[in-house]
Amino acid sequence: MRLLIALRLFSENHAKLGIEATMKNSGPKGRLIDIHIERFHPALKNIIEYLRATDRLPAVRPGQILQTVDGKKIVDRTENCRLYWCEVETHLDTAFWESLAEVEVVIAKDEFVKFSQSIRCRAGAAYINACEEYAAELPIKPFRPIHYEPPRPRSTNNRAA
Repeated sequence: MRLLIALRLFSENHAKLGIEATMKNSGPKGRLIDIHIERFHPALKNIIEYLRATDRLPAVRPGQILQTVDGKKIVDRTENCRLYWCEVETHLDTAFWESLAEVEVVIAKDEFVKFSQSIRCRAGAAYINACEEYAAELPIKPFRPIHYEPPRPRSTNNRAA
């Protein structure tokens, strides 16, 4: 299934590593299709703008970057977490994604596509109003503090022959 998720991260580079991380006994959580999906969906752009303007989903929130010292996670520093809208292909249900602190909104892609097709004949204020009504109905998770140790890319051993 494909999902559109609002993902709060310290860096855009963490999205692929986090989404495609392998889970015990079940393979990767999913596959990142795109991290800037609002470029392809004008309706989503309007929805995001409404959520920012109403402060339901601000562009940034403070979070804590952790590091492991002697096997224990400690706070290294506080930094802003940005919100990224991603398209993810996954075998996991929406409840799994909603349970992650970094995920603030989950939308089934086919649900969103139906909505955007239903309003594509509208123009101007009617189009924007439809997007704002849709955004107002989105179930936004209560904010939970973001704190994680930035993922490290898997190292590849590229040796010259």
